[in-house]
Amino acid sequence: MLTRKRIKISEESIALIWPQLLGRELITEGGERIKVIYPGRANGDSGPDFRDAIIVIDNSNLAKGDVEIHVKSSDWYRHGHHFDSKYNNVILHVVVQRDANSATLAQSGKSIPVLCLPYELWYQAYLIPYHQLSCFQITKRKDREALMGLLDIAGKERFRQKASVFQTVCQQEEAGQVLFQGVMRALGYSKNMKPFEELARRVPLNFIEGTELRESLVLKQAWLLGIAGLLPSQRLQRRFAKEREVQELEQIWRLVARKAKTMGENDWNLWHIYPNNSPVRRIVAQSYLLQHHCKKGLLKGMLQLIREASSVAGYRCLEGGLIVFSDGYWQDHFDFDIGAKTRESALLGYGKAAEIIINVILPFAFFWGEIAGEAGLREKAIELYNHYPKLAENEITSHMARQLCLEGMVDFTACRQQGLIHIFRNYCREGRCGECPLLS
Repeated sequence: MLTRKRIKISEESIALIWPQLLGRELITEGGERIKVIYPGRANGDSGPDFRDAIIVIDNSNLAKGDVEIHVKSSDWYRHGHHFDSKYNNVILHVVVQRDANSATLAQSGKSIPVLCLPYELWYQAYLIPYHQLSCFQITKRKDREALMGLLDIAGKERFRQKASVFQTVCQQEEAGQVLFQGVMRALGYSKNMKPFEELARRVPLNFIEGTELRESLVLKQAWLLGIAGLLPSQRLQRRFAKEREVQELEQIWRLVARKAKTMGENDWNLWHIYPNNSPVRRIVAQSYLLQHHCKKGLLKGMLQLIREASSVAGYRCLEGGLIVFSDGYWQDHFDFDIGAKTRESALLGYGKAAEIIINVILPFAFFWGEIAGEAGLREKAIELYNHYPKLAENEITSHMARQLCLEGMVDFTACRQQGLIHIFRNYCREGRCGECPLLS
């Protein structure tokens, strides 16, 4: 006979149950009544299990944030989440067994509601009435061409929002610096976006392009890596590399570092990232990109690429202006003393170049053409955007493709992918299903 005590449940199986609670009213261990409005998206990285969830507490308070899944409530402390700031945005702790009397506390000191699933769900999840989001399998209810048209509109709206942000920031800072910060932010991905922005502020573009750094690649690298605090001698475990290229960087930095206000190794996320996305490698990539455009400057160089690109296949020209190949030390190193088994000649490859073009270069050029009265540049930027082919999937586009049952679509473009992101950020994670343009 199968008894409850013999049944073992895993966090993975609970994670499968959680989205099925959509629309259900439940009661937490503290007596709060909650209703799941949006279960969020599964997190394939470190941190909470679900991101961007929405629940209503006691029929009035709308809570937006993350959801953490455990078998036992004590696992929160056993896993050390109470010391980890990545869990400060958790709004609900979902468990199947409350085995601790203490509250679930975040690193910030916030108390997090605990939802203990009913006993029957331990082994009878199939009994749950399966609720679906109103957009589930939307392709069966809406004409495909019309759906693609709505995603195009959403993608263009996201494009114009990005252009508007650039315009606002340019009211306080020089245009070249705004573009430089945008590229740096994109190089940092989500995990190192803020430290890359900070580095761009500490080593501004007018300093790089207006001093002796302008013509020297090694000076650019020494300043950028030194201010970042990522040279071997600056690390927590101080190392002194023997390679000639590294010794040259260290020597230059010792000569110029007296008054420099540097960042530290702890400012960067160096763990759980793909080796090719190492901040050190991306900073070096930026130095090569700046060196490539050192004659005209980054701003003029990027705008010229757009002016010279053809409207339909011009993306190849744009990517060619951003792709960075290296030789010597960085051809087979991801970080100092961290080599690759094979030579990785591209410091900045096609995929990352395309992301920077879509998210930074084209929206910036659109805004610049508008304020400069250069209608041709403005029109070229939006045409290139509209014709840009599909980019590599990210967590949000993959999540939205699954949610809408759009996996495997062969006619997707970068604009439509951006439309998925726009829908997610402005409707899904805001609990505004009733206002979603895809359902109109």
